[in-house]
Amino acid sequence: MSPKTLRTLVTVFLFIHAIGHIQGIIAALGVVKSDTWNARSWLFDSLLGERGARMLALVLMIIVVLGFLATAFSFLGIGFPHEYWRTLAIIFAIPATLSLFFYWNAFAMFFNKIGAIGVNGWILIGLLLLKWPSEADLGF
Repeated sequence: MSPKTLRTLVTVFLFIHAIGHIQGIIAALGVVKSDTWNARSWLFDSLLGERGARMLALVLMIIVVLGFLATAFSFLGIGFPHEYWRTLAIIFAIPATLSLFFYWNAFAMFFNKIGAIGVNGWILIGLLLLKWPSEADLGF
C-alpha cells in the first residue's frame, strides 16, 4: 500500500471515528427515544441514577468526539503538531472503549459498535504495541 493511500485511510478512519461517537451524544441528550439506542448504562444507572448516567455519557462522548477530531487534525498537522497524533489517538481510544463498554446501546447499530471496537483495537494494538504504521510507512 502506498504511503499516500495509507495516510488517506488513517485520516478517514480518525474523522469517521470522531463523528461516529456523535451517536453517543445524541443518545445522551435523549434526542431519540428507543430501547435499542439510548444512554443507559448497566453500571452507572444504578450508581448515579438515569439522569446522572446520561450526563456522564454526554461528557464522555463529547471528550471522545473532540479528542478524535484533535487526533485527526494532528495527523494532518493542522492545529496540533503531527508528532502528537499517536499519543492523542492512544489517549482517546481509552475513553472511547470505555464508552462502548459502559454504554453499549449509545451506538445505534451493531455495525457501528463493531466498527468502533475495530478502530479502538487498531489504535491500542497497532499504534501502542506493534508501532504500526511507522512514519516511514506513512511517507513522513
